[in-house]
Amino acid sequence: MTTDELRSAWRGFNDLNSELLELALADGDLDEGSAATLLARLVGHIQYMGLLLRSDPARPTLINAQYSPWNWGHSNPDTLYLSARIDDAHDYRVFGTLGSVSQTTFGVYTGKGDQGTAVKVLADDLDVADDGTFEIIFGRERQGSNWFELSPGADSFCAYQTYGDWNREAKGTIRIECLGEPAGADPPSLAASTEAFGANLTASRELFTMWVKDIPARVFGALPKNVAIPPMQPPTAMAGAWFVPIAWELGEDQALVIDYQIPDGSPYVGICLTDRWSAMIDIESRQTSLNLGQSQIIDGHVRILLSTRDFGVPNWLDARGYRGGVVTWRATTPTQPSPPVVTVIGTDEIDRYFDPAQRLTPAERAAALARRHAHFADRNLP
Repeated sequence: MTTDELRSAWRGFNDLNSELLELALADGDLDEGSAATLLARLVGHIQYMGLLLRSDPARPTLINAQYSPWNWGHSNPDTLYLSARIDDAHDYRVFGTLGSVSQTTFGVYTGKGDQGTAVKVLADDLDVADDGTFEIIFGRERQGSNWFELSPGADSFCAYQTYGDWNREAKGTIRIECLGEPAGADPPSLAASTEAFGANLTASRELFTMWVKDIPARVFGALPKNVAIPPMQPPTAMAGAWFVPIAWELGEDQALVIDYQIPDGSPYVGICLTDRWSAMIDIESRQTSLNLGQSQIIDGHVRILLSTRDFGVPNWLDARGYRGGVVTWRATTPTQPSPPVVTVIGTDEIDRYFDPAQRLTPAERAAALARRHAHFADRNLP
């Protein structure tokens, strides 16, 4: 009987992942980039759900929640996302040392995606010791100076560390623990394991469907092409961040010019490419994102070229292999900033917008990409 139960549970796993593949293929007409990365995205989703299957709110463990190849959700390549599963039956202590990154924020979340709610905390608003150490309590009863209420239904904690300059900034050391004395862990039983496995499959379907179908169709699919909308603040985004999602679509001999003015006093501005399923594109090996530390800036102004060929422009977003997707501009600022200006041009017009004398050689581009890979290799170490 035991083997029959295990085989049945595994058939459910196989059936689900076949279903998810078909869901991703439902819209058809995949460009080369989307088709080439889909299988790795599916495996990454399985890896991520495997981590969640083994998580325990009474013994929370931080994981890198947006590590390649799993990174649905229009994530930010400049941000290290550390996440842990929690619940509203426990109180939690978050502690450690703040790094030198541009911005560190913490959040406790209820629900998923753009329908969730959150308690958000900026590191700048905390009482922090002179040596950079800190302690935050997310709990049901007030305690300490850095206390924040744990909302009913809370199910996840996230720490965001956003780099403004990859070469000069360093991440902090962040930990989470459950307060009190959690009960000892019970030995596993087949009944409990298969029940948890089934619940994990349901959560897997819901998460995948939300990011691959529902939000692209409801939010990003409704955007006009190659137009910047006014900056917005989604409810579950990190504190202080404004977003401008730009749905782009280009013909073979077209490119996109994106101009923006750096908001006064903003500690962070960045822009990145995501594919049709809201996943970041090859962030560790290609220049698919740019922050202020990586951009050429003239009088507080940044001009970026999004194109499917490399024309040697320093401020280039590498869209090779894709016909369209979403490019997301982010800025941290207390008030709503002005949106970027987006212009579709022919590739024969690039020299009118970008000085031909300021082009990178292949060796210079390769050096920039090597630095990029080294940064992610260091960032993703525990």
